[in-house]
Amino acid sequence: MQYLMSRYGGHTIVIGKGKSSNDKLPEDQSLDNMLDNYATEIIPNHFYISSYDALPDWMGGIEKLKGTKAIKLGTLEHRFNEIFLQHNISVKTDIYITNHQWNNVFAIIIKTHKGSLDLFIDDYKEGYDYVLQVFIRSKVEGYDQSLSKNPTYIEKILLILFYKMGLTYEGDIIEFIPSKTFLGKKISKEFTDTITEKLIRLETDENLGEILLEYEILK
Repeated sequence: MQYLMSRYGGHTIVIGKGKSSNDKLPEDQSLDNMLDNYATEIIPNHFYISSYDALPDWMGGIEKLKGTKAIKLGTLEHRFNEIFLQHNISVKTDIYITNHQWNNVFAIIIKTHKGSLDLFIDDYKEGYDYVLQVFIRSKVEGYDQSLSKNPTYIEKILLILFYKMGLTYEGDIIEFIPSKTFLGKKISKEFTDTITEKLIRLETDENLGEILLEYEILK
């Protein structure tokens, strides 16, 4: 049986059309057009594109991280909800971040380790997936939007990722352990202490936006 992961553009298929969610993608999938005419503005000046909704040409599987300049943010232990299984199983997913063309456009790449998946999905292969892009537009011309200078960006991006992964029920997020990279060290203890509860019962982008707005005002 071939399994369709939600990270690859949605759960459903329309006969003759491929992934149904991809019907909503514009013909012009250039980065500029996608950010201007497709991306979701979750809160003012914060836009995201997620392969959990649809799969643009430049998202999806990546064979190797080499050359991407991706930096590991941490490892998430969570329930595997991306396909229906009769049993609840937990997996560990490594999370990486890099830039996509500009220093205020951030790409999230994840790798879910096999773990217990081997018992349920015979042909599951570990790989890297470009699953989320977040564009943050500064109100101040020339403002340094590097992640090292804006640690709240990292936490907001992670919240969007976990929400798009569907980890919004009690027990879905077991633990998030930041990496020992210089960006992993920017993630606050308050974030790691509260993330198992923070997204529970979150149902809409508006609900997520309320949480994101609790962070410091964008300069």
